[in-house]
Amino acid sequence: MRALILVLALLYLGPLFLPLTSVQEARRAEIVQEAVRYGHWLIPHLNGAPYVTKPPLHTWIAGALAFPLGVSEPVLRLPSLLAALTVLLITFRLAEELSGGLAALLSALFLLSAPRFYFFAHRVELEMLLSLFFVSYLYFGLKYLETGERKNLFLSFLAFSLGLLTKGPFILLALTPPLTYALIRKDGKALKLLHPAGLFLSALPVLLWYLAVYHRLGGGDFSEFVREDLFGRLATGKRDPFYHYAGALLLGFLPESLLLLRIRAFVRVHLSDPRRLFVLLSWFVPLFLLSFTAAKFSKYLLSLYPFFAVSLGISAAEWFAEREKLLKKAAFALSLLLLTGALFAEIQGNALRFSSVKRARPYLSYPRIYFLKRENYLLVFYRGGPIPVLEGPPYPPGIILEETREGFPPRNEGLRLIAEIKPFYRRGRVLRIYSSGGVPGPPKL
Repeated sequence: MRALILVLALLYLGPLFLPLTSVQEARRAEIVQEAVRYGHWLIPHLNGAPYVTKPPLHTWIAGALAFPLGVSEPVLRLPSLLAALTVLLITFRLAEELSGGLAALLSALFLLSAPRFYFFAHRVELEMLLSLFFVSYLYFGLKYLETGERKNLFLSFLAFSLGLLTKGPFILLALTPPLTYALIRKDGKALKLLHPAGLFLSALPVLLWYLAVYHRLGGGDFSEFVREDLFGRLATGKRDPFYHYAGALLLGFLPESLLLLRIRAFVRVHLSDPRRLFVLLSWFVPLFLLSFTAAKFSKYLLSLYPFFAVSLGISAAEWFAEREKLLKKAAFALSLLLLTGALFAEIQGNALRFSSVKRARPYLSYPRIYFLKRENYLLVFYRGGPIPVLEGPPYPPGIILEETREGFPPRNEGLRLIAEIKPFYRRGRVLRIYSSGGVPGPPKL
């Protein structure tokens, strides 16, 4: 058993040391890098320009670690890993309180081995931190309903406040399960989780931050936040099917989600106890509401994963309690298999990205370097700071990077093509490296 736990731990720690895997991850990493190196703490910057479409808590936490330890992939990924471990602990405790040790173990293993949870546990992104605060708000809210202790209500609102500081309005979805629970159970106590004074005080830090942004930058960036974060997902022209999120949640937990084939028994398990009903509502209600959005992104389900894992863990523990030893062995073996496959997929799926950036990095050491037309945040991060973007001639002396499609002819416009990296980042893309104004040829690779 100890050996299996050690292997699972190593599978989680290993990806910390991989290069950045995506432009989105590089965007978050570069925001932290510019905060640490240039002091952009209050107003985060990306490639030298203010970036305020997301609140700054992730930047503050990751930057606080990177400031003494250095800006590197493992350090920047620590907030996500620590958040994931805390979410796992809450998941274990919640299932244990509702159904005992077997359910707790199964719930934790189901969540631990969910590929998307595994991926985001070692990515420089907001989602795992948001998941921690989403889950904490509802967990401490449930504890308050059980005990009536005001400290749990305070911790619930604190988690809600931190969630707002992480990703703005998304955590408003966490308010819907307590509201639904209060309506179903006719429980006025649950409405205290929606108390206007508590919500106002929770929102005050992020409101003050946005006031500071408005004062420092003017209304343009604030309007971009409102347009992109509040209305963008609803008003976008792209429309995914209504069932997209339900399918993504079930696929994300295969084969454990096959337990839902016994849907009537599954529902009975959750209706047998008000606390279990609260857990069911904690993933089902947000899932239902998210399904009405236009463009759907499966990473938004990460905050629902712990409650779904608890629902599955409780059901499996009650239905197969007489085969506890076999169930534990099967759950550990399945977790090991799923995580090994996920790590292999992570490395193989990003092999082209890793090699592309490795080949491009020597050119990033030139003192004067520019992008043509658009930036690539992976290259910005590995450059160690902002790279200006040029819209066209005349070109200043230096190295100019152009990412385009394969088959497009190179530019002549007074530029000298010194190297091409193809494919770059994805199939069909090429990175062209030009010199302008007498800059020497390519470095020795």
